[in-house]
Amino acid sequence: MGYAKSVMSITSSSSILEKNKAMKFLVIFLIILICSSVGCSADEIYFTVHFIDAGEGDAILIKTEPGQSLLIDTGNLITGRRVCDYLKENGVEKLSYLILTHPHLDHIGGAFYVLQEYDVGQTFTNGEDIGRLKENQDPYRWLQELMASRTKRGALSAGDLLRLGEVSLRVLSPSSPSPFSGINANSIVSMIEYKNFRMLLMADATDATERYLLKQGSNLKSDILKVAHHGHNDASSPEFIRAVSPSLSIISVNKDNSRGYPSKAVLELIKASGSMLLRTDRDGDVVVKVARNGKFSVIMKRF
Repeated sequence: MGYAKSVMSITSSSSILEKNKAMKFLVIFLIILICSSVGCSADEIYFTVHFIDAGEGDAILIKTEPGQSLLIDTGNLITGRRVCDYLKENGVEKLSYLILTHPHLDHIGGAFYVLQEYDVGQTFTNGEDIGRLKENQDPYRWLQELMASRTKRGALSAGDLLRLGEVSLRVLSPSSPSPFSGINANSIVSMIEYKNFRMLLMADATDATERYLLKQGSNLKSDILKVAHHGHNDASSPEFIRAVSPSLSIISVNKDNSRGYPSKAVLELIKASGSMLLRTDRDGDVVVKVARNGKFSVIMKRF
């Protein structure tokens, strides 16, 4: 990955980043400074990936400089408003694609805002019939009605490919038909690829999903890993983390999560792997900038 990746590897100690805010600021400054001198200047950035601080939930914006945008998940019923504001602040006028990885309200609740405020080219789900879910049935039914009135809809499964210019999103799971019964295990897992840059987005996939991917012999090696299920210990096995071997791991989670996420065991495993770890509850919005040569830099919005 070149010099930018080397800098992140050298500064990968999450304990330093978490305990010393002054050191964190220095690390960010050095990454930006070095990247600007080796091909990561603003005029050479081809696309950005924004891990939006959506509180309890996920929201990931992928935005190319040619002007295309893709949103993966939307935060929850409360933080969806914040997601929409973030899109506006970052110049998003319309969405080519909206992907809802699985029908849990901390991932799809914000779609009530997004679908009413943005022109969306096409909305994709994992194929679950959200109108028939028993838990919180009315919100799911309302969302299904909203999607039907606002966007073209489709379902993604393993092998599907979406493109934003030269950036590709390749779906790794679930297969069709899916071997899993759980909603989280059926989350859409995707690999973002551009030249030699790779980013694995795990949504709320579980260890069953991980075993499936490993058994399939998928090439999981990635520069950046979006850690599964907000760092819950039902995912992120040692075998899986070794296969991905990320330079940077990102956990989307809210402060003082009521379910105890992220798991201490997962945090220790990622630290032991040598991966740099960032968390939206502590670091705020995390922005990955990928240059036309495939090199990347990282900016955190909260120190």
